[in-house]
Amino acid sequence: MKAFVARSLDGVESLEIRDIAPPGSLGPGQIRIAVRAASVNYRDLMILSGAFSASTIDDLIPCSDGAGEVVETASDVWRVRTGDRVALTYNPFWIGGFFEIPAKPLGRGGGVHGVMREQVVVDQSEAVLLPSHLSYAEGATLPCAAVTAWHALCGPAPLLPGMTVMSQGGGGVSVFALQLAKLFGARVIIISSSPERCARLKSLGADETVDYRADAEWDAAVRNLTGGRGADLTLDIGGAQTFERSLRATRIGGRVALVGLLTGPPVAASSIFSSGTITPIKVGSRQDFESMNRAIEFHKLRPVIDSRYPFKRFPDALLHLKSGKHLGKIVVEFD
Repeated sequence: MKAFVARSLDGVESLEIRDIAPPGSLGPGQIRIAVRAASVNYRDLMILSGAFSASTIDDLIPCSDGAGEVVETASDVWRVRTGDRVALTYNPFWIGGFFEIPAKPLGRGGGVHGVMREQVVVDQSEAVLLPSHLSYAEGATLPCAAVTAWHALCGPAPLLPGMTVMSQGGGGVSVFALQLAKLFGARVIIISSSPERCARLKSLGADETVDYRADAEWDAAVRNLTGGRGADLTLDIGGAQTFERSLRATRIGGRVALVGLLTGPPVAASSIFSSGTITPIKVGSRQDFESMNRAIEFHKLRPVIDSRYPFKRFPDALLHLKSGKHLGKIVVEFD
């Protein structure tokens, strides 16, 4: 079968397509999935660039997020059946409860092989049924970005109608946070990099937007939009360069969900003692994924897909992600 393999961790250029042996016979509790689609995340770029090389396996098959069809099950499998449409969990070992660091902390696409191959064999506990109205391409957008957004919004504390949520940019997590927060009846403020992107985010349901290139003090703008109070919940995507402003944009007693590390990990901030709770988000558990899927199914929510690439152009999908010009998710569809 065909698979993308990273022959080194020197960036996207290190990827190559190889013919590799398909997974062998199933063991107890295992299922075989024919992968139909995948989606890319900034974390995939970081892994391929060697940011976490000490925890990354050799000849890595990259990419954490995939969806496909169950084509075979072991005799003792009970969670899924042949023919089911499923997505794989981002954290293979986190079923529910509190997060505990596993033996291979990078998870799928880093500490264990990812989904950029025609077949995978996994334990049945790693598969989640897709909402019935979603395609494989739409389902492949969910495991990392959507579950991250869901967990950030309502995992550590309930999100209630009328609360104000602030997020950053038009990437997968922010767009899912916008879509999901509106299901809760929340007010959503998003900062983005141009009038055009702000207009697009408003068309997707954002109540207010701030062009951070035109208004560098976007934290003050968020406070002005909330009558000086600040957001109840802020999703910090940028990391080091945005974290302090995220704290200042959040009301006293509110919460900052530390989601992304686009500009590196944040350092201690001078305003940290005058803010509320800070919660690092480790994507989410399988139970988070299943809870989110029930909401997606009920509301018939559809992920926003920016662009689609065929399997052989997986590197191009990653380069498009790296450019930062996307809005929503970038999907790779298998032949």
